Amino acid sequence: MTNIPNIGRPTPAPGEQLLPFYIVCDESHSMDFNGGIDAINSGLPDLHAAIASDPLVNDKARICLISFSDTAEVLVPLLPAADIEELPGMMKKNATSYGAAFRLLKTQIAIDIDKMKADGYKVLRPAVFFISDGEPTDSGYWEDDHADLVNKTTNPQAPNIIAFGVDKADRYVMKKVATVAAFMAMENVNPGAALKEIMRSLTASIVASASAAKPTMIIPPAPEGTFSLPLDTMDE
Repeated sequence: MTNIPNIGRPTPAPGEQLLPFYIVCDESHSMDFNGGIDAINSGLPDLHAAIASDPLVNDKARICLISFSDTAEVLVPLLPAADIEELPGMMKKNATSYGAAFRLLKTQIAIDIDKMKADGYKVLRPAVFFISDGEPTDSGYWEDDHADLVNKTTNPQAPNIIAFGVDKADRYVMKKVATVAAFMAMENVNPGAALKEIMRSLTASIVASASAAKPTMIIPPAPEGTFSLPLDTMDE
């Protein structure tokens, strides 16, 4: 795990806002087989460079990289991009435990928000980019962990989730995971190619969201080779 201390960072101005982003990537065996891991790994340096090289975006955004398979792991803790030497790549593992990812997110987001507030920042609702190529192997269990994460009544720090599904991912599961937007790769599109476009899309979303004087979450349009999934409304 990359862990670079926050050294010499100036005291924030009163009310200075931060927008935290969590990039959550599936490391299951199938992500290696279909080229997904290579696509994500090739996109991470570009994402890092785009954010770190823009002073305004770097000041307003914080990024955290999480991987999940049988378990979930923080690969890079929440930091300004310029404080991160490099983003480590994904590695082929085994299962696809959505629940592990959601449990870790709930714990980590709470820790991170408490720290940012203690440092004097006003923290905006976190954004999660969730990327997977298959159905959860903890079917029937992950839903409770997801509910614990996104229920704003019991978890005031609940994040906004944008879900991206490729290959064997179930569109109905992606709709359940997402809270603000969900996208699926088209069936005739190579999963690796789709994930390259997804990485470009979320990079552009982070830059656009943090570029304004008052940062706000900008939901990206459907990346090339994907389509948007309509989320359910309360009367459906």
